Amino acid sequence: MTPPKTLTAPLVIAVDCSTTAAKAIIVDAQGQVVGTAARALETRSPAPHWFEQDGTHWWTATNEAITQALEELPDPRAVAAVCITHQRESFVCLDEDGIPIRPAILWMDGRAAAEARSYGTHRVELLSGKPADITPGLYKLLWLRDREPDTMARCHRVADVHSYLVHAMTGRWVSSTASVDPLAVIDQATGDYSDELLGLAGLRREQLPDLVATGVSLGPVRPDIADAWGVGRDVVVVAGTGDGQAAGIGLGVTDPGAAYLVLGTAVVIGSETTSYLPARAYRSMISAIPGQSTVETFSSSGTYLSTWFRQQFGDPELAGAPDPELERAAAAVPVGSERLLTLPYWNAAQTPHWDGQASGVTLGWQGCHTRAHFYRSLLEGIALELRLQLDGLEAARGERVEVIRAMGGGARSPLWTQILADVFDRPLEVCASGEVSALGAAAVALTAIGAFDTLPAAAAAVSRTDAVVTPRSDAAATYRQLRAVYERVYTQTRDLLHTLHDLPIT
Repeated sequence: MTPPKTLTAPLVIAVDCSTTAAKAIIVDAQGQVVGTAARALETRSPAPHWFEQDGTHWWTATNEAITQALEELPDPRAVAAVCITHQRESFVCLDEDGIPIRPAILWMDGRAAAEARSYGTHRVELLSGKPADITPGLYKLLWLRDREPDTMARCHRVADVHSYLVHAMTGRWVSSTASVDPLAVIDQATGDYSDELLGLAGLRREQLPDLVATGVSLGPVRPDIADAWGVGRDVVVVAGTGDGQAAGIGLGVTDPGAAYLVLGTAVVIGSETTSYLPARAYRSMISAIPGQSTVETFSSSGTYLSTWFRQQFGDPELAGAPDPELERAAAAVPVGSERLLTLPYWNAAQTPHWDGQASGVTLGWQGCHTRAHFYRSLLEGIALELRLQLDGLEAARGERVEVIRAMGGGARSPLWTQILADVFDRPLEVCASGEVSALGAAAVALTAIGAFDTLPAAAAAVSRTDAVVTPRSDAAATYRQLRAVYERVYTQTRDLLHTLHDLPIT
């Protein structure tokens, strides 16, 4: 992109090292993006439900993205700070020289389902703030402890994405509390490592990064890196946060009255609380905002599900990419897909059931139904699930969400965003463009260097709204009727789904 004619110094670099790519944006002191670049990351699946990456690529991709983004600036020496956000729960095991001894295990890796069932006690959930599920790093560490003891015997250090990148930039093994927290080894009540959780995983404190708060300066970028980038040697690295918390900041969600909705591979509703309130209605994360907790609902079947449908039943030439013709056909289907109702548990059930043996159900097939009905019912099913999660979050927290702001690939679908607004029965503010998580990291960096007095003020400066989708009263009324049926489907099929899951069929 072409930089604006006038840049307001100082500038900051924000990195989002996500599941699919390392993305770098450069933001000026008024919150405008003045440079962007990205480098793809490769994910491998060596066994069913396993997802791994080469941890060294986190740095090489990040370094290349930053280098390219800086080429768009007239003077890279105007940069004052770098801040990182990243895929959460993912980690890599390193030897004494900081070299990976096995591929990194990602957040969406499902190998630890048995460990989540065996070790995910009420006590573990209370300490970590995370209901037992395959996602937290703790259960994958337990899998390594029990299934790859040689790996853990050689493991000198466990690094989350943030600490790995910070070490590459500064030489320090340090991470933010909010970045490490998704591994589920931190006590939510104290904000420090839990000796009890570390003992369960068979880890020592010295194997994990030092902890600091989000927004703390971690020191200057290494001189050789600063010189290669063409920035000054006084550029500092600022402690960031996970991509979910950062997305909330990038959308201006900094208080309990607002929520962010991530419509990505997985779908997440997140909001803030002013204290730690444990509940199975959400997972609790240490917030990037001092003194607060971030609470999130989670479902792993988001755009994964719509992409799956297009790959299996859509135009083969599109290979799963968005299909305008399919969207138009589904938009022409009546609200409620003419009584076709889908429980979207293609990748098990997370909030609020946390059931790894659950699977998808489509109820109500009739001869009038077409693939457009099925596609719309999938989008409606995810929306109905999200409404169930939002209701649970509000009830557990005791506060209503008045503002919902959506981002991610799914936010680019007018059909899906309208369905969501109708099901939520409240306006949906959509940010369909830009790197929202990276914008959140930029807000953290801008606050750290004094461009803004508070993080909420910086968040307000960087957040963007592309459209507001208003609920339709007649559609909202139809979805209220469907919700009453939808909320019974899981409870009335759970035993059947578990029996089916346990059948000795390969």
